[in-house]
Amino acid sequence: MSAEEDEANERRWAEIEFVRSAYGEDEAWVDEKEQTIYRRLLLVSAPDDIGIPVLLSLTMPDGYPIDEGAILVIDARVSDDAVGTSSSSYTAKHHLRKVVMDSLPSMIEACRSSALEYVGSESIFAVLSRADEWISTDFVDIVESSSHINTDEADEVGTKPQCDNGLVLGRRLIHSHHIIAQSKRKAIVELAQQHSIGGYFKIGWPGIIVIEGEERDCMAYVDEIRSMRWQHLVVRGEEQQEVSDREELEQLRVLPNKMHELGDDMSCVAERCKEAGLEELFLTSMKIYSKKESASIDASNQKENTKSSSYSYGALCHVDHMRDGKGYRKWLRKASAASGCVLLVKACDNNAKKPLIVVSILGEESDVKRVLKRWRTSRVDVDSAGKPCLERMMTVLIEGKLSQPQNKNVEMDSLDQEDQLVVSDQTICNILEAIGGSKWKNEFESLLHMR
Repeated sequence: MSAEEDEANERRWAEIEFVRSAYGEDEAWVDEKEQTIYRRLLLVSAPDDIGIPVLLSLTMPDGYPIDEGAILVIDARVSDDAVGTSSSSYTAKHHLRKVVMDSLPSMIEACRSSALEYVGSESIFAVLSRADEWISTDFVDIVESSSHINTDEADEVGTKPQCDNGLVLGRRLIHSHHIIAQSKRKAIVELAQQHSIGGYFKIGWPGIIVIEGEERDCMAYVDEIRSMRWQHLVVRGEEQQEVSDREELEQLRVLPNKMHELGDDMSCVAERCKEAGLEELFLTSMKIYSKKESASIDASNQKENTKSSSYSYGALCHVDHMRDGKGYRKWLRKASAASGCVLLVKACDNNAKKPLIVVSILGEESDVKRVLKRWRTSRVDVDSAGKPCLERMMTVLIEGKLSQPQNKNVEMDSLDQEDQLVVSDQTICNILEAIGGSKWKNEFESLLHMR
């Protein structure tokens, strides 16, 4: 057996051990002979208190995870009968089972896309995280849509107004997991031009597209956008308005005739929708489907709500060294993004023998803990011989809930840039105080004094 095969086997076993330590025996298990990991999932319809068990399988082929051509073989199937309260009707159980069967290809495709993003490296954790995310986002939207499908089909005229001349002004708000790739940003604009669609779109996490045009053009645009590969994409809101002729349609348009990119600030989308009188349409991006007096899409409030909800929990860590710094940081960013966390890596030289490196991970408590667990069990750096190795010299300085008033205005995405890695110790103090208050600042200062 070659050294490369030895390394591949060792890294596969490390992932297997991670699964065994992260999940209970009834949640996940391993077929060592087949090199397959099984994860038991429950797809639930909350209103009906019913769940359909699904068995997700991840098979590691020869050469995984080193060989870029060795990609996880992913499949899923309904494993048992529906579970739920005894009062759950047979019709409801049968309907949910059909919804699950129809949506499984979507979950499998989402998991496969995640595996492709990590080709040539460990991807089990990322795929399992994507499956959980699909259930909590995509499947919830699928269930919500399916609950109205019969009504929509029976009364289509009521939901999609039609005029004698067939002209209807339509609008959509499309929500995606993220919009980053230049190819997708270009396609969003070009497809809008082809279909005479106008509006705005926000890049980053999440991605938001707001469109306006003739109803038939809106439908065609959405169909083409959906045909692209997305981690998650759904129409959250829509509006239709009858018009007597094309002149009236153009007069009633409140969005630009062309598609405009707004950057990654949610408050910009909120402000544009507010100016156009589309507050209710914008609120659907947060799954608020009726306008309430207490709801507001004031730009600054929206920005604060978005930021603070993202940073409810955090961990500040010290890393002794990074031999493969670029690769190490890339792994940290991918692992954090896969769990929905925000990452910040900073180093200060301060005339010492080696830089002092601190890493901040922010997000929901369970997500931050998941990243930390994966960090401790994955080969994130290389040893003195250049071989992948586990991190044995990472220390968690402080971990816990964050003080919201102190971190709500911190622009993490702009701070975590590769060309801004090395900064002064005072700059790091200021950043950490803004994120975690005096406790985080004091932990870093104590670390400085120990050098």
